[in-house]
Amino acid sequence: MALETFEGKEVEIKSPSYAVFASFSDLTLMKDRIPDEYKDKVTVTPDTVEGDYNGMHLGLRVAERIPNSRIVMRPMEGFPMDFSLIFKIDDKDATTSKIKVCVEAQMNFIIKAMMGKKIQSVLDQMTEKIAQQAISR
Repeated sequence: MALETFEGKEVEIKSPSYAVFASFSDLTLMKDRIPDEYKDKVTVTPDTVEGDYNGMHLGLRVAERIPNSRIVMRPMEGFPMDFSLIFKIDDKDATTSKIKVCVEAQMNFIIKAMMGKKIQSVLDQMTEKIAQQAISR
């Protein structure tokens, strides 16, 4: 198996890195972004988000926080795949940040062939949502 990295597009947000970091590092701030039909099925704490999906109990936990630059989330027990979901944050200037979402996972060739495009698609969707939400603020 090899460590595979998938990267979403880098997007700009009209907020300094410390504000972007704050909004992504406390998972309770995500509660408002959860679609209404799932809100009562998801439990969110500052460090975890978990819930039931298709008969499985799934969750993510914050594994690493580097102030104003990096947040790493890892799956909680029961997730069918081990990976790291990484939010890379950097200042463009005093009022604008750049953010990129990445996934790192140990995968063999077959798993990469089966899952690679789906992971990339999810990252692209996440990046698009982040950019849209940043514009609508």
